[in-house]
Amino acid sequence: MVLRLYDVSYLEFNGLNANRIQDHDLPAICGQIYFDLPHSGTCQVGEVGFVLQSGEFLPAARSKVVAFGNGVPYAHSDHAALLVDEHGNVEEVGNLWDQERILVERRTPKLRTPLRMAAFAFGRSESDGGPFPREFIAELATGLGERGHEVHLFGPACDGFRESCQVGEVRYHPLEVLLAGTPLEQAKRFAQAVEKRLADFQPFDLFHLHEWMTATGSWYEGTPTVLSLSSIEATRRHGAPLTSESLEIEKAEGDVASRVDTVLTPDWLQEEAAVELGIEASRLHAFPMEGRLPNEWECSLDYGQVKGEIGVGPLDRLMLFVGPLEYAAGGDLILEALPVLLQRWSNLRVAFAGGGEQYGQLEHEAGRLGVGYAVRLLGHVDSAQLTRLLRASEALVLPSRYRVPFDDAVVDLARRAGRPVITTQGGPAHLVRHEETGVVTYDNPGSIVWAMDRVLGDPAHAQRMGEHGRCSDGFILNWSEVSRRYAELCAACFPQLTETRR
Repeated sequence: MVLRLYDVSYLEFNGLNANRIQDHDLPAICGQIYFDLPHSGTCQVGEVGFVLQSGEFLPAARSKVVAFGNGVPYAHSDHAALLVDEHGNVEEVGNLWDQERILVERRTPKLRTPLRMAAFAFGRSESDGGPFPREFIAELATGLGERGHEVHLFGPACDGFRESCQVGEVRYHPLEVLLAGTPLEQAKRFAQAVEKRLADFQPFDLFHLHEWMTATGSWYEGTPTVLSLSSIEATRRHGAPLTSESLEIEKAEGDVASRVDTVLTPDWLQEEAAVELGIEASRLHAFPMEGRLPNEWECSLDYGQVKGEIGVGPLDRLMLFVGPLEYAAGGDLILEALPVLLQRWSNLRVAFAGGGEQYGQLEHEAGRLGVGYAVRLLGHVDSAQLTRLLRASEALVLPSRYRVPFDDAVVDLARRAGRPVITTQGGPAHLVRHEETGVVTYDNPGSIVWAMDRVLGDPAHAQRMGEHGRCSDGFILNWSEVSRRYAELCAACFPQLTETRR
């Protein structure tokens, strides 16, 4: 299969009378190729076809005449392009180099605008900003309203909130609910008030129910529904004995969780909610209800997968060394300690992140000591992988003989990951509180055995040390980003609410 080019400059082409013919092999029936012309300023016709063994050419398709300019700089030097979809629709694109971002955005489902959304909560008037305090449900409603949706927020009437009103883009509506009696009784009265109040409204496209007490009854069935839970009864008890009322609430939570389409929880609650309420993974999503978006140190992470990336088993216990492979850093002390440690902890594995003059020596020493199977020499590791490795490890080990550049920065990373630090008197000991945020020992193999054994032998204490040392960069509430993520989640969960994308 070839592309045959005919030079038809100054000719009325009849298929035979070209000034010149060129053939270019076509490796596939789709894609693109680049070719050179003998000189500029020509007009070309292209035909795609097959050259038989006899030399005969069988054309399959012919292009229009294309004029190629003279050999001078092209007058148009911007990066504009055309986007042509599978239906032949053409759209101008401002920058060719944005193609990946544009294609990803166009393939991502997007909610129709505007949608009629109704949110329900037990919010009380506690601020001057509106009928509801500035918390998740009110901030989410505001963000969705600013994105062009028609949002209505319903909650129990109270002093100062007896009439419907509008604050910003959100319409607030009071519900006459007697907030007395047990939580189950209040929840039932809330459902009755909602059914009565919704009779005054046109149908909604989406319901959002905040906490289980807003989700009893069956009034929302048949409409796409999201339930958000900031806690569940099992966590609210804090280990207290199970009472009959608590048991009834647990049953009610499980019932509403089974009937809604999608359930949102904070990241820390997701796993427990799945177990306690029996929610399928496809319907349960971690969501930043506090307006704080998780960073790379806090987002969900599969530790087993991280370990697998460096050839370590998911149940192996990983210790991490980070720094230059030099005498001062003391990486060799870990290797000398390993034969004894592996007798006590057969699933112990040590990863060395960093490069240096000792790389070959450490590799040879690991083989000589018979511990090569438990050692991973990773060389240079980028920041993203280092973050994941720190979070998946039991502790950071810095057995420095004396201070090494970047030790302080590495200790800071371990603190962000919430991991204890094992170091020596000659290392960054001034940053580690012994038995509070880590273990401080001496720069010899026996002491390293003791320190690593201290962490491995008491995981609960190691976790407490890591938590005591945990630090963060702080955060900024970003409700606009939260509402954007919510819209994307709803678009993925409810295709019937999305717009048709060309």
